[in-house]
Amino acid sequence: MPRIYRPFTEHTSEQMWAKLSLLNSGRISRNGFELSLHMRLFLLGLGRVSNKGHAPFNKGEIQELLQRPDGSVFVAKHIRNQILLLVRVGLLAAPSNIRCLLYPKELIVLTTEKKNVELCPEHGTHNSWSSLNNDWAPDYLPEVPKLEPVVPQVTVEDDISDWFSDFSSVGDGTYGS
Repeated sequence: MPRIYRPFTEHTSEQMWAKLSLLNSGRISRNGFELSLHMRLFLLGLGRVSNKGHAPFNKGEIQELLQRPDGSVFVAKHIRNQILLLVRVGLLAAPSNIRCLLYPKELIVLTTEKKNVELCPEHGTHNSWSSLNNDWAPDYLPEVPKLEPVVPQVTVEDDISDWFSDFSSVGDGTYGS
């Protein structure tokens, strides 16, 4: 008898496991006219994101890349409103703007070939953004001094219970009267 499939409804693990093609996400964003604009914007940034979460753009570049199906461009205010929507739902970090889409480090973890990332021209840093702290994350975690564990002293009492002698006489094969 085949097993009945029960769908998994919610992940509880904090581990990252999914992979997304950065190159294809950029292509889909530019050609996926059926998608909502904020989804296209999210994918466009993934096509350019560094391993620290920054996706910088030149002035007016997002409007040129995310055109309408008829070839007309969105006004900057419309793009800014879509960025605010993505920030509000947690898909982009708070400092995101029309010149740099910034992804929270708790959402995406990238291991790209870009080892030494240049400073973001918009934010002036290459650090990641932590949505948990709502602040820039340091490159390295602070070092915590390793201390020897303290083992509490246990005093041994001379008055040891004789529970073992009482326990061992039960069922020892002798018969009582």
